[in-house]
Amino acid sequence: MSLETGRELSHMMRISTSGTRRWMLGTAVCGVLITGCSSGGGIGGDAKPPAKPTAEAKPLAAGALRPLLLTQSDLGSGYTQVQEEPEEGKFDDISVQGCPALEKLGQSGEEDMFAAKAEASFTYDRDATLGEEVHSDRPSVLSSKLRELFGAYISCPTYTMTSGTTPIEVKVSKSVTPELGDEQFAYTSTMELPSGAQVLKTMAVRKGNVAVMLVGAPALVDRHIKTAVGKLPAGS
Repeated sequence: MSLETGRELSHMMRISTSGTRRWMLGTAVCGVLITGCSSGGGIGGDAKPPAKPTAEAKPLAAGALRPLLLTQSDLGSGYTQVQEEPEEGKFDDISVQGCPALEKLGQSGEEDMFAAKAEASFTYDRDATLGEEVHSDRPSVLSSKLRELFGAYISCPTYTMTSGTTPIEVKVSKSVTPELGDEQFAYTSTMELPSGAQVLKTMAVRKGNVAVMLVGAPALVDRHIKTAVGKLPAGS
């Protein structure tokens, strides 16, 4: 598989919020996606009034997210950072068939999933890729939308992704995640290409009002997720 093909597939499968309106999420319903949203009242004159909810942390600005991205020095030898290309219209010819949850996500018109984003991409040993995105929003927004997005991907064990006129059969399985941050999500995608199967892993870890997302060769994602999470602010 060529490096260019690897980059294209990584972009196609990444949980990126940029590129095309098809992959944006609508606002999630708290009662459906997040536990602990319901409230109940006590009965009796001695019952204390419910405590006021603690104010959520506000989103960080994009400028504050850029220093949190992985660098070549974080990754080690063999990695080369790739200049990000403009995303506008880049993936407009990509569609999904055979997975209602993903097709529903594709109908959303939101351009930005979260309040702020920073991203970086790397190649490794010429034929492997690693992409990273760091997002920030209110913790409840990060949580609900990550749950919806990852839930949609793992809802269909198989589906077809079409790039232009080329159909690609995709198999998806939920992946084990390390105990990092407040929440963790991961799935592995296997794409059947004429040149052979291509496997990519997508993993996200939320820590307060910041979430880091890695996508690429499974070994690279597993190797660097702890370092990526370690760069997030301790009080986020």
